[in-house]
Amino acid sequence: PPSGCAFHKRCPYATERCATDVPELRLVDNRQVACHYAEQFVAA
Repeated sequence: PPSGCAFHKRCPYATERCATDVPELRLVDNRQVACHYAEQFVAA
C-alpha cells in the first residue's frame, strides 16, 4: 500500500507531509478525524 494518508492522492489539500506521514486519529470539534490539517477545515 502507498505510504502516508490514504486520501493524499485525491485530496485537493494534500501536501508532501500527507504523502509520507500517516495522520493519527484524533478528536477535532467533537469529530474523530485523521487529517494533519483538520483544524483548518472546521466550519466556523
